[in-house]
Amino acid sequence: MTPAPASRGKAKASDAMNWRQAKPAPIILLSGSDDYIVSRVLDQLRKAIRESHEDPQLVSLDASKYQSGEILLSASPSLFNDFTIMEASNAATMTDAFLEDALAYLKAPSDDVMFVVQHSGGNRGKKLLDALKKAKTPVIDCTAPKSDAEKFDFVAQEFRAHQRQIHPEAVRALVAALGNELGDLAAACRQLAEDVGRDITLEDVDKYYGGRVEATGFKVADAALAGRSTQALSTLRHALSTGTDPVPIIASVAMKLRQVAKVAGRRVSSGELASELGMAPWQVRQAQELANYWTQEDLIKCIALVAETDAMVKGESRDPEYAVERLVTQIALAARH
Repeated sequence: MTPAPASRGKAKASDAMNWRQAKPAPIILLSGSDDYIVSRVLDQLRKAIRESHEDPQLVSLDASKYQSGEILLSASPSLFNDFTIMEASNAATMTDAFLEDALAYLKAPSDDVMFVVQHSGGNRGKKLLDALKKAKTPVIDCTAPKSDAEKFDFVAQEFRAHQRQIHPEAVRALVAALGNELGDLAAACRQLAEDVGRDITLEDVDKYYGGRVEATGFKVADAALAGRSTQALSTLRHALSTGTDPVPIIASVAMKLRQVAKVAGRRVSSGELASELGMAPWQVRQAQELANYWTQEDLIKCIALVAETDAMVKGESRDPEYAVERLVTQIALAARH
């Protein structure tokens, strides 16, 4: 088994650190708009503070509704708590009062406060962002993984945190099934790590999440592009009979065809292609294997057929299910054996 690729822990921005590396500091900037990652960072920081302070006070401020003096009041020493965690959300739409008070606080931060500011992006509050940068405030990258490669890395790191390994093909299947919602993806990683007492395989992912629309689409695509028409059609018909929308299935087929077209005829290593194309090395290798079944001419014809079928299922055909079956059949027949 080849373990899922290890993360190098690089932040997406040169001045921001990976969110998994977040640790307490007097002032911290969370840069990015992914609510799930923001919540994970906040939980991580709170837990770290509670390990060294028995009962810290938690104060939540909404920068978009902030009124003058709230930061000073919240940061003032308390008779009942020896430390305060002060979290400010919505800094991208901060009020003028928040900007003024935050700049003032930055000049003389309290030793007994951790002030966490969450800014989702944009130019609002640039003066504060510049001041935080000048003060070398830790910046935590809270942007969501966008590409498949980034999502694969997210899954690998989740399992590593749970002291489990996951097979590369299982990573792909899990992202295909749940990759649109980061919280769902993380929850699935946790469930599999807790339920399966060994390395996670494709069979495990299929058992728990194989019925998801995205996963079904990739099963249909893989079988069709390898010329396995019987398997492709039986998987497709089962999905359609249970009410699955054909649109995401077509999207999966289109994505697979594009991947094969990108690697077809290229005589370089999977690692080089992965870097160039933004794909995982194992994903490139799989596309290269499928490319053996195809000529460039047939790929072009089938990609055009996908576009035609997509239009048909979105309103140009009275029988969208027939249109999808026709697409899958023609792709499977076009694959060389």
